[in-house]
Amino acid sequence: MLTEVAADTGGVVLVCAFRVVMGLSQGFVFPCTHSLLAKWIPPKENAVLGTAVYSGDQLGTVIAMMTSGALAESAVGWPFIFYFFGGLSILWGVILFWFGWNTPSEHKHISGAELTYIEESCKDVSREQKKFPTPWVSIFTSLPVFALIVATITQNWGFDTLFTESPTYFSNFLGFDIASNGLLSALPYIANIVLSVACSWIVNSVEKKQILSRGALRKVINSIGYWFPAVTLVALGFIPVGDPTAAVILLTVTIGVNGVAVMGFTMNLIDIAPNFSGLMMGVTDCIGTLTSIAAPLYVGAIVKENVSTKGLPE
Repeated sequence: MLTEVAADTGGVVLVCAFRVVMGLSQGFVFPCTHSLLAKWIPPKENAVLGTAVYSGDQLGTVIAMMTSGALAESAVGWPFIFYFFGGLSILWGVILFWFGWNTPSEHKHISGAELTYIEESCKDVSREQKKFPTPWVSIFTSLPVFALIVATITQNWGFDTLFTESPTYFSNFLGFDIASNGLLSALPYIANIVLSVACSWIVNSVEKKQILSRGALRKVINSIGYWFPAVTLVALGFIPVGDPTAAVILLTVTIGVNGVAVMGFTMNLIDIAPNFSGLMMGVTDCIGTLTSIAAPLYVGAIVKENVSTKGLPE
């Protein structure tokens, strides 16, 4: 909410400093979320409910992209974007502090039937409430954890590239104005929500019927979430600039299908060690985010090279 003040008083340096503080603060969100999922969601429902929870991340992206362009072009101007979403964050924090609880057994307003259902569903899974010493050596020498780190790196690299560069692509190459840009930039994330939630029910059904083991199912769904978007993203590079419809369709499919990967590597952290799922989410996401910082820098270097050698629009 202080972004406008920072821009007016300290310019780009202070704005970047504020962005660093926001990023550091938001680093707590996903590990915290994963810890709560491990305590609240029955194992047989983690595909559906885990996907529903993490689809909120995409829903926030959709709302931001659809409203930011309109707010920027309105009479209140671009600063109101930051006041609006900052105010929503404060409201969400108040609601969470009022209604949120660490575990089902600690919740003061949970029904007896719901508490019994969650506890009975989790009785075969080690989800202890007591504190354990953190097995750092086991974590960093575990092959499954290493595989999840690689999966997180590749996911963050691709997702952050598309997230940061899509608006520029729509605006500079496809020629959409800022209001249309916001709506079109949100379209792939709408597809992401719809496809991931719809597929979660299919995955849940396959798991209940024991057609595949949970490990095999995670690998299959993660592969679909990675390989299919990789093919469509490569195809996007061959679409002529004068064919915006095909470009929008391919980009929508790319980001939309990628949403099913949340049922792969993301939820697999709870399978491996539910008592340390939040901590492992912090480790894997930290490493993935650090490497994905290079993604927009890499894109910028490529674009700069193409502008200088091929005369493409900046």
